[in-house]
Amino acid sequence: MYGGLRKNNWDKEITMAFIIGINTVFYSVICAVISTSVVLPYFLVFSIFFLLLNITVFWKPIYSIIQCLVAYFLIMVLYRIFNKYYDYHILISNGGGIFFIISSFSILIGFNRYQLTRREIAKNIMIEMANNRLIDQHEKITDQQREINEANRRLSKLSEYRFSTLNMILHDFRNFTGSIQMSLDLLGQSNHNLTGEQNEILGYIGEGNDKLKYLSEKLANSTETDSTQIDYNYTQIDLGKEVEQATVELADAAMMKQINVQLNIDPSSTVVYLDKIFLDQLLVKLLSNVIRYASSGTVLTVHMHKIDNKAVIDIANKGKLLGGNKLDQLFNEIDNVEDGKGMVGLNTSGFTFAKTLAEQMGGKLTYNSDEKTGNFYRLEFNLFK
Repeated sequence: MYGGLRKNNWDKEITMAFIIGINTVFYSVICAVISTSVVLPYFLVFSIFFLLLNITVFWKPIYSIIQCLVAYFLIMVLYRIFNKYYDYHILISNGGGIFFIISSFSILIGFNRYQLTRREIAKNIMIEMANNRLIDQHEKITDQQREINEANRRLSKLSEYRFSTLNMILHDFRNFTGSIQMSLDLLGQSNHNLTGEQNEILGYIGEGNDKLKYLSEKLANSTETDSTQIDYNYTQIDLGKEVEQATVELADAAMMKQINVQLNIDPSSTVVYLDKIFLDQLLVKLLSNVIRYASSGTVLTVHMHKIDNKAVIDIANKGKLLGGNKLDQLFNEIDNVEDGKGMVGLNTSGFTFAKTLAEQMGGKLTYNSDEKTGNFYRLEFNLFK
């Protein structure tokens, strides 16, 4: 009531400390001045007060220690003042010892409860932050997916227009070359009325028409054939920044598995000549699969450095060993999949995909699994000079 008054609008913590302090002083005075023959019940009540307080109230352990020290000091001083002819052992044997033990034990309870609650709160905050980051990433992915779909729609329309236009041109072009060939055949049948110079000119026209026909057939074949070869766009890239960015993107996934990721990157510039889009895809594929097959509660180290003229990325996890046979299977997992149209494709694992991308861009991805190195992966690229 006093703390809620408008003129004395104290903070709740101050009000609580004030009430607890008054009760502590009050109990201490009673236990010190009352006769030692009847003090035992009061010491027991005082002990229960300490115990329930530290179980119920969430506060820093230092406050509980201060409370105990104040109580001990008042009891000892007031007992000496009001009981000059009795020693402290009488006080201890009549309930003081029980009070000292229970009050000290309540401090330990309050300390443990405070530490456990603080860890739980910190864990909940980290989970909440991770969830918020995942939500933000999901929104960004959704926006990027929309932009990609819009770009694909425009490209599809452009491709349809291109094929339609080319087919119309080729159709007219074939009709044109066919008309020329028919005219040449008619003139060839009546070549006895033509001079030698005119026959020579007709030969030149026929030869040119054959070339045009050959080029039209080649153009038609090129429009009907889709190339599956990847066209890489190589540029100069700072590999350290790309590795750091990929590691940050997958920090939430590692946190969910309680994996501690330690990143150690050479501070000097590490420039490579690679395709940025496919390099990002390679790093994300590799790191996400390393996290997927790593044991929970372990440490994952990502170390980027230079060896001779190569940029090297070492990824190590000393949790449960996967074994060489398992890694061989994961890095060479290629299954032929046939769809309903009779088309055959490749269904590869993330490790296989990362290895293939690395080799196609001139890099090298190796792996190992033993007691000394743990589950170890090394990605190498040539430095750009």
